[in-house]
Amino acid sequence: MASYYVVGGEYADTSFTIPVAGSETEIYGPFNERDAKVRWRELTGKTVDNAMVRYFLKSGNEITAKTYWVVGGEYAETSFTRMVPGKELEVYGPFNNWDEALGFWRGLTSKSVDDALVRYDIRENYQPGDSVAGKWAAASATSTLQQNATKTVSVAKSPETVLAYLKDARNWPKWAAQTFKTVREGKNGIWDVDKLDGPARLTIKTEASGVFDHVVSASDGSEISVPGRVLPIGGGAVVMMTFTRPPAYSDTQFAQDMRTVDEELAALKRVLESA
Repeated sequence: MASYYVVGGEYADTSFTIPVAGSETEIYGPFNERDAKVRWRELTGKTVDNAMVRYFLKSGNEITAKTYWVVGGEYAETSFTRMVPGKELEVYGPFNNWDEALGFWRGLTSKSVDDALVRYDIRENYQPGDSVAGKWAAASATSTLQQNATKTVSVAKSPETVLAYLKDARNWPKWAAQTFKTVREGKNGIWDVDKLDGPARLTIKTEASGVFDHVVSASDGSEISVPGRVLPIGGGAVVMMTFTRPPAYSDTQFAQDMRTVDEELAALKRVLESA
């Protein structure tokens, strides 16, 4: 027998897609079709005076289908595992498809681009009570070492020259042209970039000791973190970067990406040594 649910609550606007701030979508059921209609009438009858409250009848198939949520807010530190004191995890959704969630995510992140401690992620089938850390907690709990690769290239330039060149992301399309099309200077050390697979943001952390760690944040909420170092050698420097295969990547995709890195590091060597 088919099952039915009554879904709804108070919404933020008349599109009736996003619950009002501080609330979550209410779900009642499962019912048979008759009882679901009875419950729907009860709920709508009690809230008829509030134009922002609405309830819908949904089949069991609709309820169990994949949904997307935008989750985040202001965190206490850059591990993004603990909310700042006095703040709660913000939850928006559910969205029935990825594009709807992505559009809402872009709106939120555009408002908070200047605050490095504000972050939002898109999560599938989020449930109240899920860990604040989300995918980060899941990643740290695994005991299997993810596939990784360290790439190096030697450059006949001083470490100081190489590090200064890498620190300025406007130089990156000159050598990493297969990855970055354009780079525009943003705020607070975050660069707006156009990658071949879409827009993203690039954060570079450099230190005089030779560190140039960087994070690429894609528009879908995913991030790739790459530790980097510039080390002195006799007569020049070695550039070293370590890449970890994202869980969603196949071995073939990761291998292709590493071939691209080899080509781009060779281009970096040519560009720097010809300057």
